[in-house]
Amino acid sequence: MTASINNVINVQLLASGALAAQDNMNVVAIMTSQADGPLNSANRYELYSNATDVATAFGSNSDAAAYANTFFGTQPNPLNAGGVLVMGYWRSASENVAASAAVLNGAQLSEAVVVPQLQLISDGTFDVDIDASTVNVTGLDFQAVTTLAGAVTVLDTAVTGGTVTLSTDNRIVITSDTTGVTSLITFATDPASGTYVGSLLAIASGTGATTTQGADASVLSLETKDAALDALLALVNYKGVTFIDQPTDGERATLAAWSQANSVLQYDTFSGAAYLAVDPTNAAWAIKLASQTNYRMTYSTANNRKLATSYMARNHTVNFNAENSAITMHLKELSVAAEDYSQTDIDAAKTVGLDIYTTIKDVPVVLTSGANDYVDNRYNLLSFIDAIQTDSFNLLKGTATKVPQTTPGVNALVDSNEQTTRRYVRAGVFAPGTWTSTDFFGDKDTFDRNIEQNGFYVLAGSLADQSPASRANRESPVIQVAVKNAGAIHSADIIINFNE
Repeated sequence: MTASINNVINVQLLASGALAAQDNMNVVAIMTSQADGPLNSANRYELYSNATDVATAFGSNSDAAAYANTFFGTQPNPLNAGGVLVMGYWRSASENVAASAAVLNGAQLSEAVVVPQLQLISDGTFDVDIDASTVNVTGLDFQAVTTLAGAVTVLDTAVTGGTVTLSTDNRIVITSDTTGVTSLITFATDPASGTYVGSLLAIASGTGATTTQGADASVLSLETKDAALDALLALVNYKGVTFIDQPTDGERATLAAWSQANSVLQYDTFSGAAYLAVDPTNAAWAIKLASQTNYRMTYSTANNRKLATSYMARNHTVNFNAENSAITMHLKELSVAAEDYSQTDIDAAKTVGLDIYTTIKDVPVVLTSGANDYVDNRYNLLSFIDAIQTDSFNLLKGTATKVPQTTPGVNALVDSNEQTTRRYVRAGVFAPGTWTSTDFFGDKDTFDRNIEQNGFYVLAGSLADQSPASRANRESPVIQVAVKNAGAIHSADIIINFNE
């Protein structure tokens, strides 16, 4: 036998761990209160990639289907940029919740890995407590099974007091035959006889399996719209949302504050002359005065709430990894009917912060207002902030050893921030230009030169100036990033000198 090379050279592989993904800015939600479809308080959302599936789920004549038609009829829409439509549930009235059964939900299995191992077993066993009684599952013969579905058939025959099924993502699910608070279930355990298969089937504790105990029937009271948004956000990280049901002015104030606090763009349609007034009692004007820029406001004399849906669909379409992909909503076309406005109404909407959809020379266009900032600014900055945060985290997380608290280590963070920012320059979010703010950091000439040449400047503080406490806490010096917004041209004055 030859000697192992390990006697001379020993190689250690330092693999980086899993990295965090950036938020998908093109995951957007339409909130419905429809209770006779697939959604309820126990199933808060479904994902859709076409209007047909929404119509099938909610009914062809439902509001949900109509709004989905508007959403997918808008071109391009989030699906063209890696996004998805979330249909979310708002409990607008009390809801009767049926008694539920206890469920043991196994971890996901690989059929190619598990089935060959099961085929070697003819005396499989495990114990599971169902409704406080121990079920001894013995004599499980898997020798003839060729699929996980076949294995589930063997299990379902052997388990008494419960039903065994296979989920669509290959998980073994054991459900008690009873419902209510006395419907109970445990993880699978080893009975110390036969060949224990609880771990192989991933239904034992520590395998990733979960248990949910039964509950009695109950009545849930109606919930506020912001509570519904909280419940949905806990399940899916959407970045844009609109309600089919029109919010009251009081709800709008709450929803605008919610959107600002949760970094989610919310889209609403206002209707009525009162919303065009510069008046503290005007909910739209109040939102503008509060600088709640994540609450995006459109105006429709016909009270067409689908305007907000189409507007949202068109806005969430940017791929920030592409070149010159950033957009403005100004002059874009939507999939709703354009409306006629007087110049007085157009000027009033612009002052208040309401975007409208009208025609210019018979061409349908969005006319945007920057009174409550422009929607593209909010959309772009939410994406950029998340990208900076995620990429910096991934630098620290993905380094197999460590990022040292030294100049090279700090420079690595600076380089990461520069790389991220450069991507947004390439997309057209930021651009080289003249810094017009009085605020700056570092050397003024260096600062101005970087903004003029690159469109951004990144500077880290000095390690030598760190306090002992910051050093002991392993903190990086503060890193400052300045970016020059590329903006967009929305209008122009043209002077023609004519000579006879």
